[in-house]
Amino acid sequence: MGSIRPLVVLLLVVLSSTAFAQTASAALPADPLELATGDTLKVANPENRALVLSLLERARQNGSELYAAGGPAFHLKLSFTSSGQSRYTGSGEMEEIRHSRHTSWRWTTRLGDYSQVRVFQSGVPYDEKTPGPIPLRIQMVRGAVIWPMANVRPGTMIRMASAQWHGMEYCVDPKSALLRIYSEAPGFYTVYDYEDALHFHGRTIARQISIVESADTVLQIHVDTLEDAGAPDPALFTPTKQMLAQGPGIVLKAAVRIPAGAAPPAGHTGKIQPVIVHASIDDQGKVVEAETLQSSDPSLSNAALALVKSSTYPPQTRATGPVQTEAFINVEFGAAR
Repeated sequence: MGSIRPLVVLLLVVLSSTAFAQTASAALPADPLELATGDTLKVANPENRALVLSLLERARQNGSELYAAGGPAFHLKLSFTSSGQSRYTGSGEMEEIRHSRHTSWRWTTRLGDYSQVRVFQSGVPYDEKTPGPIPLRIQMVRGAVIWPMANVRPGTMIRMASAQWHGMEYCVDPKSALLRIYSEAPGFYTVYDYEDALHFHGRTIARQISIVESADTVLQIHVDTLEDAGAPDPALFTPTKQMLAQGPGIVLKAAVRIPAGAAPPAGHTGKIQPVIVHASIDDQGKVVEAETLQSSDPSLSNAALALVKSSTYPPQTRATGPVQTEAFINVEFGAAR
């Protein structure tokens, strides 16, 4: 696999017009769900960048950007199945009631032997159980459903590629403004299925969402219901004395990309290729969970995983309490960083 790409390439924004053509870049690595396998085109012209960013923002607002300022209060229920390298596998569920963006907000979740009830007061989370690491799979579910494309910003480098997806030439459909497939890193793909979609205050919500790592589906998410919050009991949003005494819970932060270098494994004779490790990192820079996105060369994958698990990374900080960051760590063998 190649090194981590500019973010918006991973969104696979596919436009058929040749008016956007810029200088072509190197080809992207192949993967069953990697659509941009040919040359990618850099988007540098301000007018073209504005058009692409507008399309992405339409897709975000049209779908699951439920946390937008002034958005409707909602009651969301979803179920999911987790598999893969994570210690948290099996069936799970999540429920969220958001009555006010900053003062009335509650979510509950369960996966395997992990469960939590969380209440937000003035934007600060408080947990029913002792605050601690949140399973990476739950962080992935929230990222896919609640805040897709969280890293799309005006200053992001944009590249485009032509591709086919279910007979369409778009991964964000310009007509419907629906996000079809999203990728944070090579080998990691979030696929949105709008068959039997939910419609909520002008938004179209995918009923089924799949997250695929190296051709293996590790999360199957089903959005069960999305309804108006109505007039919920205010006690649902009031932290208990025990919650307040435990202090703020962990805040989940959007994915970051981290470069890393390592010597090849001793005696390795195969082709040297980078390995991307998908991980969650606590506010001390320690790795909580980690899994590789490549499996073609187990010796390289194992070496990359061992490196990441033994490393400490620059901690992400937040004034109101601890954070947990999702990360894609690009381990290049033979590179010292």
